[in-house]
Amino acid sequence: MSSHPGVRALLGVLAPCRRSSEGAPLDVAGAAEAERRLGIRLPSDYIAFMETYGAGSIGGDSLLIAAPYSASGGNNVVGMTELFWEQAPEHFSHLLPAGVSADMLIRWGFTEDCAHLFWLMTGEDSDAWPIAELQEDGGPFTVHGGGFADYLRAWCTTAAETLDFMHWREHDHLVEQGLNPSTGLPWGV
Repeated sequence: MSSHPGVRALLGVLAPCRRSSEGAPLDVAGAAEAERRLGIRLPSDYIAFMETYGAGSIGGDSLLIAAPYSASGGNNVVGMTELFWEQAPEHFSHLLPAGVSADMLIRWGFTEDCAHLFWLMTGEDSDAWPIAELQEDGGPFTVHGGGFADYLRAWCTTAAETLDFMHWREHDHLVEQGLNPSTGLPWGV
């Protein structure tokens, strides 16, 4: 069980999946490199989440949570943040409110309804950074108080149905077995 109070509270509404125990150590191993590359300290609740759950998704593909860093690519905080910073001048900067620039945002995930999820760097203490959402289609830029674990707990408790966490390794394992990760049934059933 996690020693971080936010992740302990999250465990009450969202259980890790069976492949979290093997994948989480590999995912959290990229945290130091992510911090070095981005020049920040990742929030402690995110690190505790990676240690407990690892990278994956909640509610099928409703919300994706990226690993800190992976040399092999894929969805990771470093790659998604660098891509956002690169694309921001042309695609996103005009969607940001006054006083918020793209370099203040560290992207850690996204939702199936095309919302980018970030930490909004409001100071030196990463544990105090709020979560920000930016809709891809130009919808509102929304800032949520609390931190990463609080945001995820609220996400899980306001959903109409019970949500499950699926580590990316479990997802890949199901696909290799010819099963739809969303249903656990063979594709097309």
